[in-house]
Amino acid sequence: MGYTHYWYRPLDIPEDVFQAIRSDFERLVLPLADYGVHLGAGLGEDLPLFTDDYICFNGVKSCGHPANKAIGIPWPTPNACGIGPSATAIDEGSGDLMTKVRHRCCDGDCSYETFFFPRCLDPDFALEPNERGLYFGFTKTAFRPYDVAVTAALLIAKRNLKDQLMVYSDGNDGHWSDAKRICQQALGYGEWFGIVDEEVEVQSDEGVPEKASQPTLIEIRPPTLA
Repeated sequence: MGYTHYWYRPLDIPEDVFQAIRSDFERLVLPLADYGVHLGAGLGEDLPLFTDDYICFNGVKSCGHPANKAIGIPWPTPNACGIGPSATAIDEGSGDLMTKVRHRCCDGDCSYETFFFPRCLDPDFALEPNERGLYFGFTKTAFRPYDVAVTAALLIAKRNLKDQLMVYSDGNDGHWSDAKRICQQALGYGEWFGIVDEEVEVQSDEGVPEKASQPTLIEIRPPTLA
């Protein structure tokens, strides 16, 4: 349980494509920091890792932000965006378990689940591919500030992998607006991406296939770039 982004990707990504993804994301590190998104390595310590073989990062564990014990499991309101202090994040109507937040914040620890995106998946540990031969991955960010970096990385990967990457999200288009804007400003693309509701097949509690609406990242290229 918790705010999460999901994807399906190829087992192996061509070297040139992966390097394009890596290069573009590395160009975002300083703009992200200027926006208040500071990155660490997989466990939230040291520096984020960008190599020929993988991209690996998390939020910063020892971020220095004050904790707010009133925040249980954070979940963004429909209009939530940006980054702010935990003291002003809680929205009215929050329940005992889920805490609705107006912006990204942390509880004194900006790290959560590692974002790990390798060029090649280990076939011994990869789950069974879907009907398109793509393999499942996910990162639960709990709407921490580094969520902006995760959504930006997935947007960049989608830009380069196109139909070979299927990205789904617990968030709506507004929740992706920060990543879209930063990518547009730093990389020259991002604004023509969007989250739309797509009908997908899921398994019911009884194991019966059924249709459900799933927020999906798509690219709508302007006519001049088509």
